[in-house]
Amino acid sequence: MKQLTSTDFARKIVGDNSRLGRIDLDFYPTPSHAVISLLDNELFNGHIWECACGKGNISVILKEFGYSIYSSDLFDYGFGKSGIDFLNINLFDKIPFRRIDNIITNPPFNLSLEFILQAKKIANCKIAMFLKTSFLEGVKRYEMFQDKEFPLKCVHQFSKRVSFGKSEGTHKNGGMIAFAWFVWDKEYAGKPHINWII
Repeated sequence: MKQLTSTDFARKIVGDNSRLGRIDLDFYPTPSHAVISLLDNELFNGHIWECACGKGNISVILKEFGYSIYSSDLFDYGFGKSGIDFLNINLFDKIPFRRIDNIITNPPFNLSLEFILQAKKIANCKIAMFLKTSFLEGVKRYEMFQDKEFPLKCVHQFSKRVSFGKSEGTHKNGGMIAFAWFVWDKEYAGKPHINWII
């Protein structure tokens, strides 16, 4: 087994996929317990668009909780409507409803900021993104976090690391990266707060 250099290890920690065989297309299915934890802490009124649905890990749980959900993805994973590029506003005529109340997704790691900025343009109520805790860092992100029109309401931080696999059954305890649900709420006033998910 090849020993990791310090550079390799650093890349693995931050999620760089250039050398260490990250899963193709940045596809990391969200564990069901992570989705349930979000719904235990947040209520969503109206339609929900899961715009990077993959194999439906988030969408299935949302439906089980009684939410009206539209699922799409740029790629075809056998679930939802494929070929929908969330970052291309010109494709929105393919969406079956004109009012987009909420957006909930686990975006591709390398496009997280772009997904949030796009969601802020089109969602009417709430946005929930499953992101690395380190997403709080960065100058460009700082500017986005200062937005008062669609403010960050809460960071629901997992106290235990969330691990990913190609399927639900491959998740194991002890992931290497800290994750949280970041929730923006158009009606929220005040400073964002942290809620710990145990």
